[in-house]
Amino acid sequence: MNSLARFYTLCLLFFVSATAFAQDAHYWTEQFGTRSMLLSNSVVGSVDDLGAVYYNPARLSLIENAAFVISGKVYQHSTTKYNDITGNGPGASKKSSSFGGAPSLVAGTYSIKGAEKHTFAYAFLRRKGMDVDLDASSEIFGDVMESIPGEEYFSGNMSLGKKFNEEWMGASWSYAFNSNMSIGVTNFLSIRDQKAHLQTQLQAYSEEGKVESYFAKRSYDYNTVGILWKIGLAMNYDPFNFGLTVTTPTIQIKGSGSFHYEQVYTGIYGNQPIYERATQSDIDMTYRTPFSVAGGFGVKLFKGVLHGSAEYYHSVNQYTLMDADPFVGQSTNIEIDPFLKDELNSVFNYGLGYNFQFSEKINGYISYAADYSAAPDYQKNDGQNNGLVYASTFHSKINHYAGGVMLNFKRADITLGASLATTDYEISRPIHFPDGDDIKLLNPDQKSQIHWNRLRFIIGISIPMFDNFLKKMEDKITG
Repeated sequence: MNSLARFYTLCLLFFVSATAFAQDAHYWTEQFGTRSMLLSNSVVGSVDDLGAVYYNPARLSLIENAAFVISGKVYQHSTTKYNDITGNGPGASKKSSSFGGAPSLVAGTYSIKGAEKHTFAYAFLRRKGMDVDLDASSEIFGDVMESIPGEEYFSGNMSLGKKFNEEWMGASWSYAFNSNMSIGVTNFLSIRDQKAHLQTQLQAYSEEGKVESYFAKRSYDYNTVGILWKIGLAMNYDPFNFGLTVTTPTIQIKGSGSFHYEQVYTGIYGNQPIYERATQSDIDMTYRTPFSVAGGFGVKLFKGVLHGSAEYYHSVNQYTLMDADPFVGQSTNIEIDPFLKDELNSVFNYGLGYNFQFSEKINGYISYAADYSAAPDYQKNDGQNNGLVYASTFHSKINHYAGGVMLNFKRADITLGASLATTDYEISRPIHFPDGDDIKLLNPDQKSQIHWNRLRFIIGISIPMFDNFLKKMEDKITG
């Protein structure tokens, strides 16, 4: 194939790398519960709000006032900066940003008649999610295309993106053996949707008045439903709190996906024209998640509590997430076998946080957490003529920082704070849109840098349930 077709092959490589800014292989990107957000996930052994449904369900029986609901509003501003993304010099950078509501935890407790010594809770949370797109383009007059004699007018555009969302719905049970030790289990239903796309369009107009163009598009999407369990143990020996949890791999209930592929090339100047198109849907798929174990502590120190947590996630061996039927291109008669693979390395995340008391009604929070990626580095081509795509690609560590205050009132606790997630990483830049100084279309040895920030503003409120109020009203009515 000529330079246009080779260019698209390299675009697929960039697709694998550039969609990496979606946090598809990180486990600590989200936090659950307003106080837990300010402590950056460092609360496995010391969580004291209904974030316990996620962090450690055993803690539900040891929280002094467990009968409350959490409602909170979180706003976030995300920015992604791509330096030298098209190869047109150090100044060729792009920046995308978004602002809007971020996911927050909705949770509450309930009771079951005859099981007064047991604690029950429910929760709805977004476990993971990201929505990003990138467009790059170029326009120049010069000897860009090898297949066209002399100089030509050239323009090119590339669009790629990745979007995924994973929602968890959980029901928890906890039982305290005594005031010092308890156990608990949360059963989660997980629903995940993921899609990604790459579209490339190149065209050139020669001085002879001929037009050569190339268009290619490749995309996939899938959705899956599964169940998993988080099992916890909590111990409270003042001034120390300890916790241990185990999270099971997800058991898939159902899942399906689709692939879309097309490639069109005019093939003038003696080159073979290309026309291929294939769309497949309702493809069976398999989705796997790792086993993990976490431990944490909370210890009273000075006028506050020091929190610490760590979690180990086991690896997931490479497997075929989705495999479409092979198809033969109409014009090339080449068989293409598109499939989606995934593979996850083992990782070890950790976090530290400290909350301190300014006064009887004001508490402060500060924290840090390291969030490592489980995705291997796939910045290489396997040399096969197939549709190989990897589902998890972002292999950079994310640093999390958070801080804020909690105002304690008689009937409610109000939380105000902010958190910052940030990372920098480098990817191979096989795409090299030409400019006036360098008209080479392909330059696979170059690199591009990506800088990602996410700033969140947290406004939360914890309100006691109305059990006591209703009981008093009942007493007044009945005398």
